[in-house]
Amino acid sequence: MVKSISLPAPAILSAPLKDALSQRRTNRECSSEALTDAELAALLWASAGITADDGRRTTPSTLDLRAVSPYVLRKDGVWRWDAAQNELEQLASEDVRKVSTAYQFEYVEKAPVTIAFVVDTERAKTARPTGPYVDAGTMGQSCYLAAASLGLAGCIRASFDHDELRKAMTLDERFEPIVLFTCGRPLSFNSNSR
Repeated sequence: MVKSISLPAPAILSAPLKDALSQRRTNRECSSEALTDAELAALLWASAGITADDGRRTTPSTLDLRAVSPYVLRKDGVWRWDAAQNELEQLASEDVRKVSTAYQFEYVEKAPVTIAFVVDTERAKTARPTGPYVDAGTMGQSCYLAAASLGLAGCIRASFDHDELRKAMTLDERFEPIVLFTCGRPLSFNSNSR
């Protein structure tokens, strides 16, 4: 039986864009305290929320293919986000966050959420090879801005074994995780962060 979670309306992102841009930082110092479902919904909506009746999203999409989608990695497993329903559908109950990094093991296992931007390679086959990476990058930047508005710490990451993470997430071979955004409540702020 497929387990699903209905998320509430996204937390309000009230920071002016100028403030969110100036406060956006990479911060890997976070607690293990869980995000609220409304905070998670806000991050997911910022990355790929539907904003028009024709399915257009908060972020641009190469050739309007919408081939990149956010998935959630947490202690309670792997979840696919259904933007139309604002629901999480569980794909695996195992904690696979450790597989999502090549060297930042303590950080990714402590942070409560990693959003994996996954490309459907079949859907993206008419795009240039760099297109899905551009899409995932804009999705990650939107997560950064939402995190700044919510007062959360975040870090975009790309150092991981794509094939091993795909297998751990129980995805078919046509899907590939390409970029990750790890997020949590900040412990401190380092002014030298990127």
